[in-house]
Amino acid sequence: MGFNIRLQPGNHTFIAEEGETIHEAARRNGHDLPHGCNDGACSMCKGNLLQGIVDHGKSTEIALPPEDREAGMILLCCASPLSDLVIERRETSADWDMLDVDSPLF
Repeated sequence: MGFNIRLQPGNHTFIAEEGETIHEAARRNGHDLPHGCNDGACSMCKGNLLQGIVDHGKSTEIALPPEDREAGMILLCCASPLSDLVIERRETSADWDMLDVDSPLF
């Protein structure tokens, strides 16, 4: 049994299989979402959960502090759906580069 996931803006949808992270399901379905470490430590994949329930998995408090979690933020590389979801997160373009981020790296 899979869960429907809808990305906003853009209204792109895909299915996540049971136990699969949102990022894994997105990649399997051809959606390129921003990511970095794929281990829940960097927060490059942070998104806003608009509807639904997730298991936060192995996300760290450094990348996803309690106040962010309470505000509905999730780490797409760690979070697995427990219901159908609506997530606010932009997809990346083919020429996206981690160095294009607005915040300083150091």
